[in-house]
Amino acid sequence: MKINSAFWAVFLISGLSMVTWGCFNELPHKEEAISVKHYPVVENNEAGNASLFLKVQFSHQEGTEEWEEIPINAINGFNYEMGYDYVINIRKKEAYNEATDDYYTTYTYLSEESKEMVSPNITFELPLKSPDFQPATLAFGNVELGYKMLGEIPIECSTLCDDLEISLETESEVFGIFRHDENNTIKLIQLK
Repeated sequence: MKINSAFWAVFLISGLSMVTWGCFNELPHKEEAISVKHYPVVENNEAGNASLFLKVQFSHQEGTEEWEEIPINAINGFNYEMGYDYVINIRKKEAYNEATDDYYTTYTYLSEESKEMVSPNITFELPLKSPDFQPATLAFGNVELGYKMLGEIPIECSTLCDDLEISLETESEVFGIFRHDENNTIKLIQLK
């Protein structure tokens, strides 16, 4: 029985097409170590609302001052605690959202290489009110009930609580200098 060359050509093209389609259909992923800063930052999310983000440095940024922001809960399985600088291993994978016809990145926590508590003297700056964000006031609360950054992170303002309240009511932009306090609380040490 003789099989003609046309059959082999169709068979070969079909096989190559399946292999090629399988390769194109798989979305890329990568495992890497990333650094995570000891404090979150405020950025606008996709909907244009102010949200908390992690400052992370991916492997291609190592040794530079370049950092990226990703949503604070974007790394599945990662139990982030403020006040610690981390180096963690993650799996970074491209995913496709059919509803929006767009690609996005997912992150999965794999392991922790290091978790180092920062010095109690380390300070960092966060916006408390800014027209760049929606809502503009990012410190929710009042003197009696206390304040929380975006309703999530307790702010210990002690002797600055009255000044904070006045600044939030009268200024268009308010920034705070903070230190880490106990139990994922941030301590306001100066208003700007």
